[in-house]
Order: sequence, then C-alpha cells, then structure tokens
Amino acid sequence: DDGEHCCPNGYTCDVSAGTCDKASIPTELTGLIDKSIKCKDGTVCPSESTCCLLSSGDWACCPLPNAVCCSDGVHCCPNGYTCDLTIGTCYKVENEKSELTVLSVGSVKCDD
Repeated sequence: DDGEHCCPNGYTCDVSAGTCDKASIPTELTGLIDKSIKCKDGTVCPSESTCCLLSSGDWACCPLPNAVCCSDGVHCCPNGYTCDLTIGTCYKVENEKSELTVLSVGSVKCDD
C-alpha cells in the first residue's frame, strides 16, 4: 500500500510492522524491482527490450530482448540473427528468416 513494497499473493502488507501477514504467519516485505533498462544516454526502455543507437546518435528501444541492432540505426533483429538490410530481413546461419523490427524512439515515462 505504500508504493515501495509488495507481498506474495494471498498476503496482506502491514507497512507499520514491515511484514506480510497470512493466517498469523509473518514474512518480511520485499522491495519492488525496477526491471527497466537504462541506455547509455539515460533513455529508459521497458524490460525485455534492447537499447540501440539510432543513426541520429540518439538511443531507441528495440522491443526484443538481447537483440541485434542493425547498422542502419533504424531496425533490429532477434538475438542470434544477423541483419540483411539489402532484402529487409534477419537471418540465421541455418537460413531461418525473420522480419526486421523497427526501433521505437523515446523513453518510458515513470512516476516520480
């Protein structure tokens, strides 16, 4: 309830005592974990995404975890794939193909 702690499902937060209560079995409060990703310039991307450098020099978010950022500064590919900008696809050595993913510009806004 204080916006800083959380308790397991089925437990109630007792912020004043610093415990989570269920049937009189207290457990310690667990701090919230920020899973966002911070790029080198301070841009914040959602968890499960990758920071990529745009051709403009700014940072953007690729909506894929551990992605490969393409050299055009506009696209990215899934982890383990290589960008093929000439035909607009991502490929693996085994000739598997995937579509290029467009980077999203901007930061995720967080409450202060």
